[in-house]
Amino acid sequence: MKPPTKKQNSGFSDLPDGAVHNVLDFLGMRDIARLCVVSKRCRELCISNPNLCLSNIEDKSGGPHFYSFVDRFMALRCLHGVMTDRFAIRWSFEGSVVDQDEEYYRVETWLQHAVNQGSVAGVRLKFFLLGRQHFSLPLCVLRCNSVTFLDIDAENALLKLPSAPPYFASELQSLQLRHVQIENNCNCNLGELLSSFKSLKVLKLDKISGIKAMTITSSSIEILSIVSVDSHLCDVEIQQLHKLYELNLVWFPKSSSSTSLKISAPNLQTFQWSGITVDDYCMRDSPDLLQALIGLHLPAQSKGNPDSTKNNLVKILHSVQKARHLKLYGCFVEALLKHGCLPFSFDNVEHLTVIRSSLGDQVLPLSSLLRGTTNLKLLSLHVCASVTNSMPSSELPFKMEYWQSQNFMFTHQLKKVVVHLFDKENEIELIKYLLTNAQELELMTILYSSPLSSSDVIIELKKFKKPSTKLILYSSLDNHRHHQSLRLM
Repeated sequence: MKPPTKKQNSGFSDLPDGAVHNVLDFLGMRDIARLCVVSKRCRELCISNPNLCLSNIEDKSGGPHFYSFVDRFMALRCLHGVMTDRFAIRWSFEGSVVDQDEEYYRVETWLQHAVNQGSVAGVRLKFFLLGRQHFSLPLCVLRCNSVTFLDIDAENALLKLPSAPPYFASELQSLQLRHVQIENNCNCNLGELLSSFKSLKVLKLDKISGIKAMTITSSSIEILSIVSVDSHLCDVEIQQLHKLYELNLVWFPKSSSSTSLKISAPNLQTFQWSGITVDDYCMRDSPDLLQALIGLHLPAQSKGNPDSTKNNLVKILHSVQKARHLKLYGCFVEALLKHGCLPFSFDNVEHLTVIRSSLGDQVLPLSSLLRGTTNLKLLSLHVCASVTNSMPSSELPFKMEYWQSQNFMFTHQLKKVVVHLFDKENEIELIKYLLTNAQELELMTILYSSPLSSSDVIIELKKFKKPSTKLILYSSLDNHRHHQSLRLM
């Protein structure tokens, strides 16, 4: 009889290839280098990983041996025809232990090796180019038909675009440029480059600097985000984007410059615009918006006459008039009232959100805004997270009789209300009015963060009760969330 053989434990390399590759995605290149010498099987698994990230951010102590390893590693992947699905480079050129030009050349070569295989779908590049003048994006990245996602973060380095736009049948669907300086006098190149991607669906530009004008004409774009662009940007033009359904713009142009925003997107459904108003605004084709968020301030230095400012504000209101869900910041509502733009007809709005960010004249702008709503079903009054309601109100109290005198039309179908107490006395009076007059009201939610006796509030609000209305109070005192639910009887 043979002696029983000892059962061997399964090792890391005995796992299915897919499971091992998932684990390798969490390892840095130094760990990969160590794992490659454990066994032939481990080396094969490392080389065959379809997802690859080359990074020296975590550890910059490597010398020529490390760079030589990466060179051999990439060469072996090419030799064995490994199909790369996602490729990323996170590289800092600060404090390099080798010649910086040589290091830059090596990194660029690794990128070219990965892309030239023609299988990579997603490319992420994050560079810390301290001491370098610019970063030139290899043309092969733009010409690779397999790349559908490209994300470039240059940490405010200068991005050199091709001298002539590469016209080709690229399949690029998502492009993100972050912390990138665009080369001087290449505004036209940027617009032409974006237009050359005929399959581009998502375009996100975040903290882009170095340009004074931006024209986007790519007809395939569905989602466009332009966030925190350079204050020197004066003109943005979005032309004939028939497939665009979501536009997000955060823009603080210099108040001393003449600025303009022109939009032509007939199928736009979601529009968000925060920052400072422009001098010339136009949204053509009157899209049927579903959602709109406007959080605009007027320039610190007034430009033009008051009639011009009012006309511009009215244009903005007309462009979002058809939205079903409208979200406005209190500063914008105050500006509308100040320049005589309220009340304004918002017959399509079913969900109205007003976000207050400062004390001041809160009641009059809100009541003027509400007078223009007739089909409101959900009303939300929130407070910006950076604002507390511990400061005393600067207004005279507006009693329930004031709200009664407004003769609001929306109370006939209002179903839900959310109120974040900011100016307790005035808001409690508004809540009383809504409890009394909103015949279809189903839910009233009150949020509060300053000391509040919820039992006293409930007793007071019971006088204005309706059997069908449910009242909920939330408290976040001392980081403790207290929830109390009561159906008024």
